[in-house]
Amino acid sequence: MGIRSRILFLSATIIASIFGFFLSSPKPNLRTTTRVHRVKMATSRIASSLKLCRSVLAKSSEAISEINASRPKPKIANKLDWLSNFSELIPDTFTIDNLEYRPRSGTVSGQLVLRLLEQKGQQFIDEEVNRAHAASVDRVPSMTQSIKPQGRLAAERRNVYATVAAKLADQVSGKVSLEVDPRVSHDAKLVMEEVQELARILHDNGVEVKSKILFKIPGTWEGILAAKMLTLQQEFGCQVTHVYSMAQATAAADAKVAVIQPYVGRINDWYRANPSKVPRELETSNYGVNLVKKIYNFVKKYDMESKVVAASIRNVDEAIALAGIDYMILSPSLIRSLAALPGSFGPPALSPEGAGSAGFTPQDVRGYELGECAEELLKASVTSAGATVDKVEEVLANTAIGNM
Repeated sequence: MGIRSRILFLSATIIASIFGFFLSSPKPNLRTTTRVHRVKMATSRIASSLKLCRSVLAKSSEAISEINASRPKPKIANKLDWLSNFSELIPDTFTIDNLEYRPRSGTVSGQLVLRLLEQKGQQFIDEEVNRAHAASVDRVPSMTQSIKPQGRLAAERRNVYATVAAKLADQVSGKVSLEVDPRVSHDAKLVMEEVQELARILHDNGVEVKSKILFKIPGTWEGILAAKMLTLQQEFGCQVTHVYSMAQATAAADAKVAVIQPYVGRINDWYRANPSKVPRELETSNYGVNLVKKIYNFVKKYDMESKVVAASIRNVDEAIALAGIDYMILSPSLIRSLAALPGSFGPPALSPEGAGSAGFTPQDVRGYELGECAEELLKASVTSAGATVDKVEEVLANTAIGNM
């Protein structure tokens, strides 16, 4: 008999013994049996049933131990292996040279495209940029003309992003997050149009968009509104990024977006630059790690559908402190550092079970004030990301279009 069959058999024995007590108990003769005697009989039968139950449970425990012992233990050669058992790790690069590591997910942004242009040079231009250029030559963009640069250049930039995302989607088993133009993040209608255009190009590239792609949208109020409509009305996967406050995180979770992305390092940088504005409860903690943990615990405690990805992780300690979070975006250098450290068998810092005991104030759960830190960082992040897109389009203009 197999181990699982034994457990089922033993469980059935417990149930049968309990029912057997009630069914087999003799009906007392009320004329001849005293109440004390009836109590003694019942007590004796209950004791016998409990003894049998304890015996069966002990055997079940042994069987479960055999199952656990027979399961192959995960290979934990280093801290990277250990961390990968609890969180899905996403490298913020296309490839990681000289490292035996195969990520399950990926991300495409303006920064990644710029790095590819710098690292691969003419090869990337020949293989991807010129292909995107050819795909956009005869197409009249459906996007409104208020987006600049206008026309074909914007279409070419979207083609490049989608081409890179399609190639990455072929290399990973999980999903690829694709940056949506941050320059339109204060207009929900334009965000939705940008996503729809990217989805069309991805579909033309053979990508199963709804199962493989997350559209990464800045966490402005308009961006979160667009993400909500895209999620609920069109069933696109959306990832709300540039999250620096509980207000943004709770709004994104209420919108049922797939992923919420806070930034550890950027939050730490802001508080270190503004020490007089550190909240009392954060005075001795890692500010960014503290917020990310709070967001994770909120989402899990209240059974929200969203997952949480930690970005801007600067060092090994921060990565280990967030072990158990759904996703982490890590730089190649940090991945190499984790791979160089000995493995560990300790539990993760975060878990759905641990989130159940987390406490939240009404302001945490339904607060709509971003706070000074989030306001400044959100504005700076959207501006910086927009400038990167400008740079990408400038490079594209100087290559394919510039060579016409």
